[in-house]
Amino acid sequence: MFRVFSCLTAEHDWRLVVLAGSGCFVASIVAITIFHRAIATRARTRWIWIPIAGAAIGYGIWATHFVAMLAYEPGVTTGYGVALTAFSLAAAMLLTSLGFGVAVGASGRWGAMAGGVIIGGGIASMHYLGMWALEVPGRVAWSVDLVLISIILGMCLGYAALAVALTCRGYRGTLAAAVLLTLAIVSHHFTAMGAVQITPDPTRATSALSLSPAVLALAIAGVALSVLGMSLIGVLADRRLASRTAKFEEIIGQLSNARQQLEGSQNELREQTLRLDTAINHMVEGLCMFDAEKRLVICNERYAKLYRLPPELLRPGAAHRDIIKHRVTSGTLKGDTSDIAAEQLVSKLDALPVDVVSSRIDEFSDGRLICVTRQPMAGGGWVATHLDVTEQRRSQAKITYMAQHDALTDLPNRVLLRARLEDALVDVRDRDLHLAVLMLDLDRFKEVNDTLGHPAGDSLLRSVAARLLGCGSETTFVARLGGDEFAVVEYVTNPAVEAASLAEAIKGALCEPFDLGDHQVTVGTSIGIAIAPGDGADSDMILKSADIALYSAKTRGRGGFRFFEPELNELIRARRDLERDMRKALARGEFELHYQPFVDLKSGETRGFEALLRWHHPEQGLVSPAEFIPLAEETGLILPLGEWVLRTACAEAAKWHSDLKIAINLSPAQFRSRELVSTIVGALATSGIAADRLELEVTETVIMHDCAAVFAALSQLRELGVRIALDDFGTGCSSLSFLQKFPFDKVKIDRSFVSELSSTVEEPHRIARAVVQFATSLGKTSTAEGVESAEQLDILREEGCVEGQGYHLSPPILASAITQLSGPRAEADVCAA
Repeated sequence: MFRVFSCLTAEHDWRLVVLAGSGCFVASIVAITIFHRAIATRARTRWIWIPIAGAAIGYGIWATHFVAMLAYEPGVTTGYGVALTAFSLAAAMLLTSLGFGVAVGASGRWGAMAGGVIIGGGIASMHYLGMWALEVPGRVAWSVDLVLISIILGMCLGYAALAVALTCRGYRGTLAAAVLLTLAIVSHHFTAMGAVQITPDPTRATSALSLSPAVLALAIAGVALSVLGMSLIGVLADRRLASRTAKFEEIIGQLSNARQQLEGSQNELREQTLRLDTAINHMVEGLCMFDAEKRLVICNERYAKLYRLPPELLRPGAAHRDIIKHRVTSGTLKGDTSDIAAEQLVSKLDALPVDVVSSRIDEFSDGRLICVTRQPMAGGGWVATHLDVTEQRRSQAKITYMAQHDALTDLPNRVLLRARLEDALVDVRDRDLHLAVLMLDLDRFKEVNDTLGHPAGDSLLRSVAARLLGCGSETTFVARLGGDEFAVVEYVTNPAVEAASLAEAIKGALCEPFDLGDHQVTVGTSIGIAIAPGDGADSDMILKSADIALYSAKTRGRGGFRFFEPELNELIRARRDLERDMRKALARGEFELHYQPFVDLKSGETRGFEALLRWHHPEQGLVSPAEFIPLAEETGLILPLGEWVLRTACAEAAKWHSDLKIAINLSPAQFRSRELVSTIVGALATSGIAADRLELEVTETVIMHDCAAVFAALSQLRELGVRIALDDFGTGCSSLSFLQKFPFDKVKIDRSFVSELSSTVEEPHRIARAVVQFATSLGKTSTAEGVESAEQLDILREEGCVEGQGYHLSPPILASAITQLSGPRAEADVCAA
């Protein structure tokens, strides 16, 4: 390294050394700048810029070498071979271009390393070719170690310069890469110059074609001007070209974007058109559009198929008049198919206002109904939809029919009845007519429904509807109001005669037996009659009047009819007042129990008491049980009232002698309640009396309402020890059947038979006696109700009747009177006293 330093300080002109370094740095900046330009351009343009960068740095290496050689003073005259001097320049340019190309083409740090090695080789080849071109009168010797060091320095610094140039492309990166490249060239040159040793030898002559230092200086200047000039021109041209290219690229980019937007808009328009066509052609409605001149603009497939239009009437521009004429003359529309009819329809449609929405229903010849709706457009013309509403209208008609008719009998229901009544009332006001409204319900329908089941009840109602339809004329209107209630409406001129005649016809028709398949039943009917307009000026009033008349007919006895009378309103009002008061009576404590004893006819001892309900009305006084008990059963008040009777009677019986029994009547409504058994068990548990002291009395009517359910409940109670008595024995046709189905503990002979025991008429007397004999022969406890005379008592004893009950033995008494009786048992004569 000392040799290199001494060579640089003692054998070189410092002014030319600085000039060589400066030129080398300028060439390095130019080369790195062009190299960066090459990296930034496309592939084809890149391989133009790389040779230019190689030429620039190749010249820089060559110029640095020979300017530094001009500064070199070896102590002998020097010259340079022309061929080798030129070849050294070419080698420098070629190898540096190759190094730049490898650095750009390869990826990663290996590209920079390979490029740096090649550029270092270019620096070395130029220097040593240039030194080979040196001609001096002496001998040239080389220091191999310094030669190797110079080559390594060129390669390493060349790699560093390329690595920086590839990674840092800004101003600072360009400057740093240029400095490293300059160091690669300068360090190589002066290290290599330290490796050479020239020994003068006058015997060695120089070539006649060698370049003198002055000529070499001119050559360096010429090459410098040409290379730097070309580089400058290339850079300026590149800048101008880059500016134009950028503008062209910007214009091309704008055109490309515009083209893409246009293509996107066209694709979107095509997609929207396709979606619109698909949507229009898949509409349920037929769609058509006509312009202000009444010419077709567009229509969908549904419209074309709906009217079976030929192709010429589907083209845009087809006249609306021609399309309408085709509908008529082709027979698509229902009615006349003549040209005159077509012109009339065209004129009718032309008269429609063009600025308002319109709608109409067209009927086709095949029965279809098409709803045509016109919607005006701005600027004239219209859009029309054609919807097939056939099924919709049929469904609406069906729904309307179902809403106005009874599903079971297919008769009009209450809704349609009111509407028809309103229309009929208008007719009778305008004409000299009257309107008879007959309201009826079936007698014993519930018994059929409960004993034979709901299917049998439904079958009976359908049969009744059919018979009612056969009772009137063509103007007779029959409706089912619900349950077993029907209404019949008829125009009459002589109300009293014609309405009564119609009522008799209905009674006769419904009294005939009904064949229900496995069963044959007979029912009757009760009828209430109201005459309009006298009994009501509107549907509500006339129906109310008929309902009041029906209620009155039923209170008189089943199977009759009654005309409405104004006085009946007072009866209904009184009934409603009684119902209202009865709802409050239980809470107010207005009910009380009286107890009538039943007596052993042999010993005369009292065996127990039957609880009888009484109502002390605060205004009306004592209300008859025959009046309020049916009302309680009808309104449902019998359930809380029956529970109160059970609990109160059991509680009172707990105060009596343990041998005395308590008998309580049960109504049909109580057996329909699921709480009956639990209520009775609760009454027994609360009072503490034994279950065998309680006797529950049920009538044949109670059992017939729901035979299976009643027997099931009675079986549960009998298992608990409760005694069950069949009340009013002999009055019904099913008593014997019930005795076979259920083991009753007691049979109570109805008072109607007991009263006939003292009759002077032979036949009733025999029948009554036979019933008593039969009852006593059943082997069960027999109790005779309604014993009113000693004669009756003697006959009952004679026939072996076990117990008796009636006013001859004792009237009903209060509970307080029972507890005051003395002795272990209450004697009948004491009770009677």
